[in-house]
Amino acid sequence: MLEDLMQYEQGERNLVMLQHKFIVEWADGKEDTLTFTLESYGIPDGFSAMATLVGVPCGIAVQFVLDGVIKTPGVLAPYTKEICEPLRIALESEGIGMIEKVL
Repeated sequence: MLEDLMQYEQGERNLVMLQHKFIVEWADGKEDTLTFTLESYGIPDGFSAMATLVGVPCGIAVQFVLDGVIKTPGVLAPYTKEICEPLRIALESEGIGMIEKVL
């Protein structure tokens, strides 16, 4: 019964928003506040934003392993430029990207 109440109505879509905020002190002593915001809407009667934001990065990472773009074995976090940069570019080509601002 609860499952029925939690379903989307016909034509309804969801929204996922994520924001990271950093206060950065540069080498010259200047301080900036940087924000990185992700906003994604689901497709009415299609994939939810959450499904897209989980599935697309996973699919891209698998394709990178199969194509030899990622050669390191094991479980990897995208913290190095060698992994992060190609993933970011591929995600942006799929319409998934962050809006960066300096406040």
